[in-house]
Amino acid sequence: MSEDKEMVFVNKTGRWFVWDPCGITCAVFTYGLLVYGVIVKFTVVIPAFPNYLTWINALVFMLLVFLAITSHVKAMITNPGIVARESATEEEIIERNQQGENLKYCKKCRSIKPERAHHCSTCEHCVRRMDHHCPWINNCVGEFNQKYFVLFTFYVMLVSFHGLATIVVFFFFCLSTEFNGCDAWLPGPLIFVLMILGVFEGFLFILFTCTMFWSQVYSICTDETGIESIKHEQRERISWKEALYEVFGSPCSFSWLNPFVPPPSLVMYLKHCTPMNV
Repeated sequence: MSEDKEMVFVNKTGRWFVWDPCGITCAVFTYGLLVYGVIVKFTVVIPAFPNYLTWINALVFMLLVFLAITSHVKAMITNPGIVARESATEEEIIERNQQGENLKYCKKCRSIKPERAHHCSTCEHCVRRMDHHCPWINNCVGEFNQKYFVLFTFYVMLVSFHGLATIVVFFFFCLSTEFNGCDAWLPGPLIFVLMILGVFEGFLFILFTCTMFWSQVYSICTDETGIESIKHEQRERISWKEALYEVFGSPCSFSWLNPFVPPPSLVMYLKHCTPMNV
């Protein structure tokens, strides 16, 4: 294991953690919001309508929350595609390029930078196919963990839509029964406050996750990362189908939606990785 003041990288397992206070706070806040949804579900909705449909609804909700949290944890602790540092000087790179090689040099890492890799000032390393650094997962979104990040946004989006739909149905059920039994466990005013906060949380998550999910899908299908788009970097691109296979695996299957199935690039890395000087 190699570590420094900013992060811990555990070789051979692909495990990685960034010690960034802002990112850690955002990650904890994300878990708190998901837990809040669960609390509302089990203290407000289920006690008011304790029938089998409500329990099925709750099980579906909990499954989505579980998949969302799993995807988030995977995205957060997976090495995003850190480039191993090689001892090289800028003069050596210039000399090798003059001899016919086409190498890029990172002055901050003081190392060779592969194609499509960019330096992250938060992680303090170059990251392969880096899209952006996301404080909500306290990690970069790169070659090895982009699948997990996409699944995180996808499942949180589903959780948010499910939660909002449940609150709307709950409200109309209560309205039709003149709110009889709706305050089975908690007083009416408190339930009202919890519902309002739930609606606000749902809209907040939907706004964020819909934007991030579709931007990531577009980025993958166009084979252009967020940084490449900003810098207008020109290069030969692969087809949208090949790009999807590169991130999620081939062929298209339910494994694309499974956060326990690693992306093919990470599988290859873990199979052939050697100790890294990070």
